[in-house]
Amino acid sequence: MTAVRALIFDCDGTLADTMPLHFEAWQIICRRHRFEFPEERFYALGGVPSRDIIRMLGSEQNRHDLDPLRIAKEKEAEYLTRLPRVGPVRPVVDIALRHRGQIPMAVASGGSRDAIETVLQHLKIRDWFQTVVTNED
Repeated sequence: MTAVRALIFDCDGTLADTMPLHFEAWQIICRRHRFEFPEERFYALGGVPSRDIIRMLGSEQNRHDLDPLRIAKEKEAEYLTRLPRVGPVRPVVDIALRHRGQIPMAVASGGSRDAIETVLQHLKIRDWFQTVVTNED
């Protein structure tokens, strides 16, 4: 096996323990807009951009009145209010720490740029990664 030359990490649920907080935000948005998004389905769709999830759920639930971009922004705003509760996924962050400055590292995420950059800054690990790719790239 050849030596590892670079590492690419996901953020939500990998570097940062954000998934329960995203689910909390989703539940508020679902109640506000009157659609369903069960927890099992939420975890199955991990990594899918919110706007795509809203399109999918809207179609499945015959809710063609839902505005995916507007609701996705609402959901991100709701999630960001929970940011102080975000912690690291310690075993994964430890891997990144061991390789920091040794090999190139990046983050590739289905999340929005603002949310991912904010989480990485909050965890004080943003400067470990040369590149951050989000659902906006």
